[in-house]
Amino acid sequence: MNLGLRTFLRFLRRKRFAYEPLITITIDSKAILHNLRAFQTMTKNTVAPVLKSNAYGHGLVQIAEILRSETVPFLCVDSYFEALILRNEEITAPILIIGYTPQKTLESSKLKELSFAIISLDELRRASQQLRRDTKIHLKIDTGMHRHGIMAEEIPEAIKLVRANSRLKLDGVYTHFADADTRDSAHAKKQIENWNAIAAKFRSEFPAVRYFHAAATSGSVYASSLDANVLRLGIGLYGINSGFADLELQPALEMKTRITSLRTIKTGESIGYNATFTATKDIVAATIPAGYYEGIDRRLSGKGALTIKGIPCPILGRVSMNITSIDVTRVPNTSLENEVIVISSEAKAPNSVESMAKTSGTIPYEILVHIPAQIRRIVV
Repeated sequence: MNLGLRTFLRFLRRKRFAYEPLITITIDSKAILHNLRAFQTMTKNTVAPVLKSNAYGHGLVQIAEILRSETVPFLCVDSYFEALILRNEEITAPILIIGYTPQKTLESSKLKELSFAIISLDELRRASQQLRRDTKIHLKIDTGMHRHGIMAEEIPEAIKLVRANSRLKLDGVYTHFADADTRDSAHAKKQIENWNAIAAKFRSEFPAVRYFHAAATSGSVYASSLDANVLRLGIGLYGINSGFADLELQPALEMKTRITSLRTIKTGESIGYNATFTATKDIVAATIPAGYYEGIDRRLSGKGALTIKGIPCPILGRVSMNITSIDVTRVPNTSLENEVIVISSEAKAPNSVESMAKTSGTIPYEILVHIPAQIRRIVV
């Protein structure tokens, strides 16, 4: 089925089953492309966008569509399932699966322009012994992260295993930093030293290898020190600062909902589970149809704030599964179905991704990837 027909059929389905969602997420395509350009400008390397985990909560297919006309070496996903989704949506860009792939999938895959990460020597041994069809691979090297990757002392055997099976097409070699977001990290510097020596070894042994990539978003600050020609761009693509790269990034995601009830809470009355909030004066409280299931971290209970008409409205009591109560006393002329910004695209807002993460004592990644995939994303 071609892309035009697929799009038309979806239009018909949406028209037939049209409804007004209570929550919508908008993805700013201009922000995505601005952020991509910012990193393309700052580095000598080409930039490979990372779309794993539903494009960090932004929508796997939506982000791939935004990038459809961009020249990138490959798109990074975590799993074969994510690669299947992209190919099903007629996304033709080369794809690198950076997570583990079962041997049966390596042997049976019929997807074109697809490369697989090999993340351990045991996996490479099995592939070298069993593969009977041409398969592009990227070898992951452990330079100090100690999660995945071929260790330095295993490299001689790895080289022999690649050469032992002509079906193994080594297209890339890569690593990952453990501490790139710490300024002047001694650990990162040691990994760079390790990586550069290993990259030189592979360049000598396999001159045809096209891609060497060692840095993700936070590691971009080290790009000039690395023997690499690709930067994997994850969280920075979506406008979230990671580490200390001095770039004016633009957050791309905004979540909106509406007020679904209003009530006056008298002095001494409580709100929500466990009565953790008790009013010290009369206030106007509103509820919205979004809670921790929809991505409002429960750790924001009694601490965070959402915004209406640009005014911060403190969260009252516990965040529930699908309901959150907020104080709208300061908002003039509030009424049922007034728009509420749950996650703001304004970086300095109290409900920006970075602000919510700081208040919750976590990282922006966690806030983003916990947004359910089924909430409608609209690209603007």
